[in-house]
Amino acid sequence: MPGEEMTPEELEALAREMEDRAFDARIIAELERVPDLSSAVPVDFAARVAAQVPARRAVMVPPSAPDHETHYGRTAMWVCVAVLFAVLIGAAAKGLGHSTIGTVIEWTLYAQFLGIVIWLGRRRWSVS
Repeated sequence: MPGEEMTPEELEALAREMEDRAFDARIIAELERVPDLSSAVPVDFAARVAAQVPARRAVMVPPSAPDHETHYGRTAMWVCVAVLFAVLIGAAAKGLGHSTIGTVIEWTLYAQFLGIVIWLGRRRWSVS
């Protein structure tokens, strides 16, 4: 309160807080200072480094010939269709759809199966 004297502990706490604020102010001022790097980095540094980098040769990719095309992706998709079909038959035989989680799993597998089949069908029709 105004007019009351501070105890020595309060004076020490106030002094510590003022020192902390001054220290924080010095840290902030040092962090905000822009360093002068003109004397640390030589002027021709970038040119010397660029001169030491070996030149790359251009890589030629041969055009793909029709007889060199692979069908690994399409084969993998057909394998996925077969596996999904087998899993769906197994799930139907076990009665997996009697629970909520089982129904969600079944419908997710149906959606994946139909998505792959539609994609493969559209791909086959667009190529032919």
